[in-house]
Amino acid sequence: MSPNLKIAMIAPFGLKAKGTTLARVLPIAEALTERGHRVRVVVPPWDDPAGSPDLLLTKPRTELITGVEVVFVPVRPGPQPLTIPARLVRETLAFQPDIIHIFKPKAYSGLAALLLVLRRIPFVLDTDDWEGRGGYNDINPYSPLQKRLFNWQEGDLPRRAVAMTVASRTLEAQVWGFGVAPEKVVYLPNGVSPPKYAEWDSSNVAQTAREQRRKLGISDDAFVLLAYTRFVEFKPERLLEIVRLGLDRLPPEKAEKVRLLVVGGGFAGEEKRLREMARPYGLADRLITTGAVSPTDLPALLGCGNIALYPFDDNLINRARCSAKFLDLLMAQRPVVTEAVGELREYLREGQGGFIVSPGDKMAFVERVVQLIEMGEEERTALGHMGAQRLQAHYTWVQLTAPLEELYLKLKAN
Repeated sequence: MSPNLKIAMIAPFGLKAKGTTLARVLPIAEALTERGHRVRVVVPPWDDPAGSPDLLLTKPRTELITGVEVVFVPVRPGPQPLTIPARLVRETLAFQPDIIHIFKPKAYSGLAALLLVLRRIPFVLDTDDWEGRGGYNDINPYSPLQKRLFNWQEGDLPRRAVAMTVASRTLEAQVWGFGVAPEKVVYLPNGVSPPKYAEWDSSNVAQTAREQRRKLGISDDAFVLLAYTRFVEFKPERLLEIVRLGLDRLPPEKAEKVRLLVVGGGFAGEEKRLREMARPYGLADRLITTGAVSPTDLPALLGCGNIALYPFDDNLINRARCSAKFLDLLMAQRPVVTEAVGELREYLREGQGGFIVSPGDKMAFVERVVQLIEMGEEERTALGHMGAQRLQAHYTWVQLTAPLEELYLKLKAN
């Protein structure tokens, strides 16, 4: 049996507004806890909405979340380039960990890594997005100084880490390009935690989904095309064009029953403008939007869809990222049509959960959507079930963290 380790993880931000801590850091920590290790996650909740209790902290607050000790460090509104990283490091070292694992090389967690470099304390570094030039630096409203800092952090800190974990093959190639030796890099894509999804295919969720459809004004005989997004995966016009072209290829009696349900809110409120954008496509009256949704409502809302559409633009950000939303769609057993970009090619095999088409092949995408609409309900159900089965067979967090555990033990031994 492997010896138990004390592992400290430094998260990049809080649990509410952004995805990495909730969708990646905590599940990895939970899986390692399940493997017998003690894990502390240190969180700087600077990004939580105004008025959040986290922003009112005057001293660290500790919670036990699914067996993981989570420490929220004090923050206040506004940039804190020195105080937050110092607090992250202080709470991390107070744990006296065997291993320190820092998530994201940028911003506060990246500055915490730099403080460890200055103190000659070894750490493992995780990257799950292309942050600098060509990636999020190009689309987010950062200042010129922030862009220079994030670009430098992304390229420099991997060389200073004792090892790297990467969420995608694209990021694996990126850190190799920075000069990190391949043997120091562990491929660690996002996975699923079966307990989280234990009730997702229950009769209770199915009943709640039917109730949600009624609340949303969707009739029982409607055929619902589901899009689950924050509008960073694709341009909204692409989704609308695909739906319009699909409707044009259906018999009128089937087309008139189709509705488009968009679950999720964009970072810039894109869902609020979607209805106006849908008018030129003749889809405004078929469109239902939910805005941002709570995790408790998500299973039933995804269950409202008959099939899922997941366009995925072929760009550097999408090639590098590992979409937790896509995993949710598969675990909700929605047969999905998507594009062969980045890690989506790993998660979905043709005919095992849905269909995957060449990037940017609009007409192939439309053809697969029409095929799913024309397919029998039993066949669609079986297809969706296979997608969830594949994830549970190959992509549970407990399975995925086995190589990470080996890395930790090797580093501890050295």
